[in-house]
Amino acid sequence: MRRLGLVSALALTALNSSALAQTASNALPQGLGPDFYAAAHQAIEVEPGRHLNLVCLGRGAPTVILEAGMGDDSLAWRKVHAGLAAITRTCAYDRAGYGLSDAARRASDADNTVDDLALLLDTAPIDDPVVLVGHSLGGLYATHFTNLHPGRVAGLVLLDPSQPGDGRAYGALWDHGRKAYAQSIADGETCLAAARKADLTPANGPADCLEDPPGRDPAFHDELNRRWGKAKYIAANISEMRSMLADEAGDSVDGRQAGPRQRDFGALPLIVLVSDPTKPPSPPPGWDEGTAIKHRLDRELAARSTQGRFQLVPGSRHGIQDDAPQVVVDAVRSVVQAARQAPPKP
Repeated sequence: MRRLGLVSALALTALNSSALAQTASNALPQGLGPDFYAAAHQAIEVEPGRHLNLVCLGRGAPTVILEAGMGDDSLAWRKVHAGLAAITRTCAYDRAGYGLSDAARRASDADNTVDDLALLLDTAPIDDPVVLVGHSLGGLYATHFTNLHPGRVAGLVLLDPSQPGDGRAYGALWDHGRKAYAQSIADGETCLAAARKADLTPANGPADCLEDPPGRDPAFHDELNRRWGKAKYIAANISEMRSMLADEAGDSVDGRQAGPRQRDFGALPLIVLVSDPTKPPSPPPGWDEGTAIKHRLDRELAARSTQGRFQLVPGSRHGIQDDAPQVVVDAVRSVVQAARQAPPKP
């Protein structure tokens, strides 16, 4: 169930995630260790009795806010967090139900996620405007926040962002992804039922609920499973999947919420980083067509700002912050510098 949650960009799911896994990754620089993320940093009360875990490093303005992809939390930024903190104050956080935040009390959809982010910024407090960095589904949340609160955002860096209407754009190519997500939700319900009896471990959990054996980042294996094994995490992950899962017409809850609110971003500093994995010798059906659609959508997104830039990241898979962390750091640095030079927002 959790493995599909990692591949939240519709293009990657629609093509073939196993084929993408065959591509080589770049060497990863030293990041923050699991102990840094194991304990809550700032428990921000966004409403009575409900807290979100906020993890901030560095100093300076504008503050960078890191918005993880579907099923991920502050831990997803472990390869880039310290590097970004050398540029300016940089904060990751755990959405409701994830990581060290309290359980969600409402659906994990685009509107509620953006509302929580606004409450977090208000309560922390974090001075506006901020630079939002969003990965995958977190990219949709970042753009939705910008559409609703344009005066609160100084810049955007989007990594393989999901977009409203993805399902319609991919058409028949999305059928495979839709069925895979539906199966992942069903598997997740099995995991959730077990976790409500006791936190899951590799020894007591149903198959595929946790990372077993250790994955590409074995130092974080135990911390990942400690988070993924909790009922509040699994429930939030299922809710996110339900909200972004497109129906047969290509529509989703997130798309219906965020789609009508899209607008141009003016001269907002914006970089869209797009994974560019090595094409396998025997690519799956639809590889070229799906890649072309993905690039078109991302170019159109970048063009919504007169300062927008589309940038391919050769050799990177969907987890760009893992495969090419320095590219992410450099992109954020560029946007932060542009934001610092921009005239103050009214």
